[in-house]
Amino acid sequence: MTAGPVSARPPSTDVPRYYAWLSRFQDAMRWIGHDTGQRTLTVHRRLRSASGEVSGDVLHAHLLAGLGATATHPVGVDATGDGPLVLDAGCGLGGTAFFLHAHLGGRAIGLTLSPEQAARATAEAARRGVDAACRFAVRDYDGPLDDLLPAGADVIVAIESLAHAPDPAATIGRLAARLRPQGRLVVVDDMPADGVADNDTDLAGFRRGWHAPHVASTGAVDAALAQAGLTVVLDADLTASVPRRAAISLALRLLATRAVAPMATRTPARVLHEAILGGLHLERLYARGLVRYRLVIARRPGNR
Repeated sequence: MTAGPVSARPPSTDVPRYYAWLSRFQDAMRWIGHDTGQRTLTVHRRLRSASGEVSGDVLHAHLLAGLGATATHPVGVDATGDGPLVLDAGCGLGGTAFFLHAHLGGRAIGLTLSPEQAARATAEAARRGVDAACRFAVRDYDGPLDDLLPAGADVIVAIESLAHAPDPAATIGRLAARLRPQGRLVVVDDMPADGVADNDTDLAGFRRGWHAPHVASTGAVDAALAQAGLTVVLDADLTASVPRRAAISLALRLLATRAVAPMATRTPARVLHEAILGGLHLERLYARGLVRYRLVIARRPGNR
């Protein structure tokens, strides 16, 4: 029998609604032949590879290479030879969990605040025949997780999810505490440069549109990892792989998106409109050199 998504207390933020609308947008784009991440079951950033491919799996390839480069055991992350226990804190549609399970074996547990995402990921796991190894839960990664991780996790992945945390530094501390000795925390996110003013128009627009009011700067993430007792073993700047639009194209898109705001904000789709606007402000931050896209892997000390 296929297990359904595990439920928990209802979320207290607009993040589930935000991701529900992004999923609907992805579905709509699929019908017109445009891949916005549905092929790889991802809602994270699609990067450009050295060959020019733009895909959600480009980040996955960087992630897998980083885990291999920082491995302490031949199988990658687990001394038992059975493969790792991976927690995906903010799993979206499950694409990262499926990718890592396919390449590393072991088990993967994905957490999301979106019941829609959890249901779709669970159904996909059943379709692939990996539902015994890949499970998805409607849970807050800041909440109690002892029932899911009684002995901790070998790898915890947070891809573009800490930006939604009410206190990213505290979240890093909690996730670090759930690692087994020698376990690794992987943080991938858009990280503003230190010193960018909170009232910067583009930073404020990005935070508002993407429901990331407390997104942590580069220095804040580094400080939180150190405070949590983790040692950074890999720090990859993937900013150069982020696709860019020409300045005139970005300006025109921002102008057009703002122009339809009075109409969009009076419909349920305003969440999607705000997300698009937030993404355009984020692109402007990249154009101004005020944000980096980082993949950081940090290890918990101790002996297994």
